Amino acid sequence: MFRRRALRRRLVAAGAPSLPDDQLRRLARALDAGAAGGECVPAGHAASQLRLAVTRAFRFPDLRDSSELRRLPLCADQQCCNPYHWSRLCKPETPPPPYSRYAMEDLKPKEHGESTEDARRTDHERLVSASLATDGEERQSWESEWCRLAYWELTQRVGRQFGVRVRAVDVFGGGGGACGSGRHGLCLDALDQRGDAPQAEQVRKTRAKIGLGVTLSLESDGVWLYNRSQEPVFVSSPALDAAAAKALLVWRVAPGHCLCIFDPSCPPPAVSLPHIGPVDPRSVRISFAKGWGPKYSRRDVTACPCWLEVLLAPPS
Repeated sequence: MFRRRALRRRLVAAGAPSLPDDQLRRLARALDAGAAGGECVPAGHAASQLRLAVTRAFRFPDLRDSSELRRLPLCADQQCCNPYHWSRLCKPETPPPPYSRYAMEDLKPKEHGESTEDARRTDHERLVSASLATDGEERQSWESEWCRLAYWELTQRVGRQFGVRVRAVDVFGGGGGACGSGRHGLCLDALDQRGDAPQAEQVRKTRAKIGLGVTLSLESDGVWLYNRSQEPVFVSSPALDAAAAKALLVWRVAPGHCLCIFDPSCPPPAVSLPHIGPVDPRSVRISFAKGWGPKYSRRDVTACPCWLEVLLAPPS
């Protein structure tokens, strides 16, 4: 429990304006709850200054300006200064190696064996009208869904596709069986784990790290991914690379950061890459905790222990 006197001293040192006792109590409760929950803490006219100071003091010490922050969909108050209700914008122009630009000559078929025809393909070798995740499961229409989610462990899909109609959806682990904890979305612990089939050790360890997972949100300026876990997530989307005809990208999204992974108003064109084939422009891959790339031990996403494919609805 944050003691109010110590909290006040810390906020003053970070440049925060003076807070009344009731607001300080609400902020202390929010800090105690951490990323897993907590109420909004309205800040009134000094919201920007207080938000910058609080977030710098408790989450991102190198934060320079509040414009680097984006409000999470769960937050109900635009003037909120709960630091866990804000995510830091990812800067995809400077991805750390080896999660960088794919050289086309490095994109080769996978060298490890798989049991299905789809799994034997390279990461992006699939038909534009289909996807690695469909696995023969097609619906007549999308109805009111804006995306579908397919969860994979290595080359095996787990459970059925999850249709999303609400604007924001959480994808999260159960935390030792406590699946849900008041959250709405896709709880990975609730999925069918293929009966009594043994789970690979790397899958088990990665699943244990997912925790709060990610939030996917359809907003006015695109589809946003918010990483709410304590581990990085890795994202591949044709929409992240304007030169998709020449290269594909894998971006690292650090804990507490967010990234626009698709802009429906400016979708990437359907392209066919040399030696790879058609690329589905409305399919996004997200790997939890483990990255992949040509200079990484995992050549493509199907070698990652726990990953998600986001299938975006076709344009109406």
